[in-house]
Amino acid sequence: MAAMHSSIRLPLRFLLSCLLGYAFPVHADMRCPPHVVTNGMTLLEVRERCGAPVFEDRRYEEMAPGVWIDVDEWIYEIGGNKFRRLLRFENGRLERIEVLDKPVVPQRGGG
Repeated sequence: MAAMHSSIRLPLRFLLSCLLGYAFPVHADMRCPPHVVTNGMTLLEVRERCGAPVFEDRRYEEMAPGVWIDVDEWIYEIGGNKFRRLLRFENGRLERIEVLDKPVVPQRGGG
């Protein structure tokens, strides 16, 4: 029965991940004209191509008991009307690029 249960769950998980991945992309390349930034690049390579991010965070994360990695997360805003990108580096290498919400533009109030 456990084998049947897991065989039913696997396609459902796959389908959900495909649908969610299409609706809310988790990974994307990032363009810093004329360059493209992709996974595997170093912190320096990204900074040389895209300049300084608008936000930087550095910390250590425990991946397994006793196994720690350096994590850097950078946020870039490429134009006011485009989605922001969160770049996650692990041990100095770009691990993933996530698309975030568009920046919130304050409304001008009359009065």
